[in-house]
Amino acid sequence: MEERDIKSYFEGVIENIDFILKNDFYKIDDKKCLFSIRPEIENWFNYYLKNNTLKYINPETLKNIDLEITTLFDAYIASEPLEENYVERLLFNFGKLEKRWKDEMLGGKING
Repeated sequence: MEERDIKSYFEGVIENIDFILKNDFYKIDDKKCLFSIRPEIENWFNYYLKNNTLKYINPETLKNIDLEITTLFDAYIASEPLEENYVERLLFNFGKLEKRWKDEMLGGKING
């Protein structure tokens, strides 16, 4: 199976955040965190597009985004309709970006 490119993972993260924010299924208190992490991800994506590197994001910021997405995932994975599974997609796409970031920070193989 061929690996998707980094740009598609960023697009997936942003698309799923936007869907969750617009959908009434998710409680407003649960999705408040997405309003603050979306700009962080968007800035990270824009920097990646200009510089072809994922190193721009601060490790602490990345850790906080991971925590917020994981918390949202835990709150909805059991109740979210299977055919929609936006929190699962969000976690998957973000997880791929995080792994690529770690690979890049450790000097591992960088996949475009």
